[in-house]
Parts: sequence; structure tokens; C-alpha cells
Amino acid sequence: MHRKNINKTLAGLASVLIASAVTGCGSSDGQANVTTAETQPEITTTSATEWTGDNIEVAALDEEETVDVDISGKTMKWLGIYDLNPTNSSPERSPELALFEDTYGAKIQYIPTTSEQRFDDLSTAILGGSPPDIFIYEWRSFPYDISKGQYQPIDDLIDWEEPKWASVKDQADKFIWKGEHYIAPLGYAFSDTQVLMYNTTTVENEGFDDPYELYLNDEWTWSAFIDMMKTYVEDHPDEEKYGIGGWWANAFVFTAGDTMVTYDGNKFTNNLRSAKIEKAQAALQDIFRSNVIKRGWIGPEAAFVDDSTLFYAMGTWAYNAAALSRPNDVIQIVPFPRPDDGEDYYVSNKINSYMWVKGSENGDCVKAWLECNRTVNYEDKYLDATKEKFLANSPGWTSEMYDLAMDFYDPDKFIQTYDYGYGLSTFTADTLMPQLYEGIANEQFEDWVSVREQYYDIMDEEIKVYD
Repeated sequence: MHRKNINKTLAGLASVLIASAVTGCGSSDGQANVTTAETQPEITTTSATEWTGDNIEVAALDEEETVDVDISGKTMKWLGIYDLNPTNSSPERSPELALFEDTYGAKIQYIPTTSEQRFDDLSTAILGGSPPDIFIYEWRSFPYDISKGQYQPIDDLIDWEEPKWASVKDQADKFIWKGEHYIAPLGYAFSDTQVLMYNTTTVENEGFDDPYELYLNDEWTWSAFIDMMKTYVEDHPDEEKYGIGGWWANAFVFTAGDTMVTYDGNKFTNNLRSAKIEKAQAALQDIFRSNVIKRGWIGPEAAFVDDSTLFYAMGTWAYNAAALSRPNDVIQIVPFPRPDDGEDYYVSNKINSYMWVKGSENGDCVKAWLECNRTVNYEDKYLDATKEKFLANSPGWTSEMYDLAMDFYDPDKFIQTYDYGYGLSTFTADTLMPQLYEGIANEQFEDWVSVREQYYDIMDEEIKVYD
């Protein structure tokens, strides 16, 4: 099937895709597909007329912790859908902004854009000779936007042998383009980490084993998860009960430990015929045919109020409202389960980074900004400050639940997966990849193998652009 034909085929599915675009806000996600933060409810912020100080202070860096730049009094331009400065709705400075301002004496100028216009606005600014200095990393940044000349390499800005950078050098190496680094892994975007949530009271009342306890005992498997959902629905034949709702199908497929497009630093490879992915899709077919999926948008504030849905899956951005909706119960977080025949738990967390925009001559400011961001994701005192600020503004979270969510970034507990298919083009990001990962769960097709073969050559066409 040619690409123009798949566009015709998928046109009739547009309303389904829109209805199933269920993710949240909190950061500008790089995972560019229709059910990630690319389609989050748009973030609108109004800058505070006057910053009056932080309730939770962050100490400036000592001289030996700084990089050798003189940017006092300079301004770095940021084009984005949210403000990095304090706002009326979020008056606390982030730890990284506090370090940038108090250590280096520099400021950030916010240039607002929208989710729909951000890439067009970036291109217009570059072509017009007045580019911003930084733009958020998105999945389409690599390789699509880099190959289009939107960004500059960062190797002159970063000392990869310095401990805080050396610890993420292997990750950065996964995004080498023509021998150069363009993406500085600063940490992970906490708000976008996909998790399963459930009401522990409901689980207990139904007589189920607690999923989090199963996880701690290494018994949290696909079959345990699926059997629990089926039983929940079957035990209530006269009620409207569902096993799962929200945004989850792609995260479930990731747990197989393979992705549809791989990259070895030089070459992209079509991996649609992966046996692991086929097995995950077969499990999705079982879930689909068991009629346990609650369709459509489910806001976190409504996810658990009537106990109609056993599991609710979403980015962690949704946890606060979900927890506050049942203040007398515990809304528990658990990872997505592992395959029954597997030993490891796989996740696909969005990397947090900023791209150095082509044409920017403000490299010293960008260098300091990247250093501040990496520092607050590396040193314990700043990690603690980030947590304290987050909990102060998120009453639904507890310290224990926050730590549990942060565990998803621990390489000793989870293996990170990354699908380069999202970054090949706007077509793969917005149409092809969501279709492949989520088509079964969204009732768009029932059989993985036939659809995989139908789209295999299309993926080859997308990859050949980079040969």
C-alpha cells in the first residue's frame, strides 16, 4: 500500500483517533503522536506582573559548580506553549530557573505559541532571521527537524566527561546525527510518564490481589492484568463495568521490550515484524475481544468516582485530580505489567531536553541553561527541592507515591525503550505510529499481522528518506 492510499484509509478513522486522544498536560512532550502530549489540552499561562519570591528556596551554585560563561544581564529567548518564568497560576520558580537567574544573572524571555502553530512559528522565526534560542525537544526533533536544519549541534556546549553528563552520555549517543549530538538528556518529563492507576479499596472489595503487591513480588504479568480486568467485568453482568480506560495501548506494547523502528547510530531499521511486538498485539487483541475497554475521553476527576472502571491509565499529570476525586481512598500507581515469559519491566519515558535553535548566537546562555537543568536532575539537594516544590502544589500526591513514580526512571528497575518511528516525519508521528500502536485498542482493526503487512512497505518508504 502506498502512503497516499493509507491517508485515504485513515481519513475515515479520524473521528476515532480524535476521540481516543487521551493524554494530559504539564510539559511539552516530545513523543509526537496523536495520543501523547502533542494533543494535550493546551497550556495557557499569564506571566505574573511581579515575582515576589519563592516559598521554597534553591541555593545558587558555588563557583566550582558553574561553567565558564559570562551571561550576566543577558536574555535567552524561549519559544513554547508555556512560560518557563513564574506565572500567576504557578508563582514558584523552578529550581533550574532559580539557578539560571541567581547563579548566572541571566533571564528568559517567553515567546508564546500554540500547540497547533509551534512548528510553523519556529520555522518562520528561523527563516526571518530572528530565531529563539531554545525550543522544547519533541520526538519529531530526531531525525526529522534536525535533518531539516532547524537545530544546532551541542557538542561545543557540553563536557561529556564531566560526571553529570557522563552519566547520560550513552543515552545521548542514541541520538547522534551525522557524528554530532543535538539532544542533551536532562532527565525525564515527569508529567508524561504513563502509569496505571487503581482504587485500592475497589481492588480489595473485589477480592483481587493488589497489583502493586504483585509487582513487588515480581508477579505482575500480562495474564494477571488481563484476567483481573475480565473478572471485574464478568462478575458484574448487570452493571456497566470496564477493565480499563484512558491512554494505555502504546505503553502496553512497549512492555514487550521492542519497538517498531530501531536505530544503531547510523541506520534506521523497520522492525514491524518483531515477534515480541506480535505477541503484545495478540494480548491487545484478547483485551479488545473481551469487551473490557471503556472508550472515549475520561478526565482524571471522573476516572474513579463511580467505580465503573478498574484501571485508569494516563500520564502522571492526571494523578493529582484522580486522587483528589476519592479523598478517603488510596489511588495507587503501578507500572504496566511485564510479559509472562519475560523477566524485565520496560517503559518508554519521554526525555526532557531543549534544542539549540539554528541561527541562535546565544550559545553561552544555552550552555548555562542546559547545565542548570542537568544539575537539578543529578544532584540530590536539587532533586529534593524539585520534589518539595511539586508536593507543595499537588495536594493529591503523597511523598511515597511521588517516589514510586520516580522509580520508573531507575535503570535498575526499568529498561527504557524508544521508538524512532515517531521522529521520521509528521506523517509517521501523527498518523502511522498511533495507528500501529493503538489501532486494535481503538477498534480500528482486529488483526495485527494483516495490518502489519499492509503497512510494512509504507514504513520502509519513510525510512528510505534517511538512507
